[in-house]
Amino acid sequence: MRNPSLLPATVFTSATALLLLAGCSIPLPQAEGDPTRFYVLSTSATAAAPAEGGRAIYLRPIDLASYLDTRPMIIRRGENEIEFREFARWGEPLDVGIGRVLREELLANGAGRVLAGAALRAGGSGYDLELTVRVLACEGAAEGRVNFRAAWQLAAPGGKAGDGMRGDYQPGDLRWDGSSEASLAAAISRAVAGLATEIAAALKQ
Repeated sequence: MRNPSLLPATVFTSATALLLLAGCSIPLPQAEGDPTRFYVLSTSATAAAPAEGGRAIYLRPIDLASYLDTRPMIIRRGENEIEFREFARWGEPLDVGIGRVLREELLANGAGRVLAGAALRAGGSGYDLELTVRVLACEGAAEGRVNFRAAWQLAAPGGKAGDGMRGDYQPGDLRWDGSSEASLAAAISRAVAGLATEIAAALKQ
């Protein structure tokens, strides 16, 4: 007759063995990849060198509304509600990207010698006009619109506020597909190109 006192140890040993065997067949959890995607603004303008002999325009650093000074892309869900897309981020600071595309588009539109800070320091030359741009809106709306607004001013160096040419650029026909952040980045790129076209047209008047 089996000793009853040995049953618990036997059962425990058998259960442990079964668990160990079962554990061998359970796949270990795999590390998930980082879902974050990065986007940049683009330009279709043909690369152009600053035209010699034209007016020199100093493109000041782009001034962003404070809520835009962030890496996550922004989706507006109402008049007072925005969403930061933590897994969809700008690959460079937004002000830098806008400035880069704006300069290339202005050059392609024959706006003259468009100089940024680095070019001014390297050349050590002066300039004829200052271009100031303040971006007040730059996001996708949940229903598919693209909100972009930029106030700009061209003035002589050291000019007083209100001097020179000014504009308030707000394209009303920009759309994105409502789901792909790549399509939003492409639409904002078109907005910056439109801003350059407006400024270049003012320079030619």
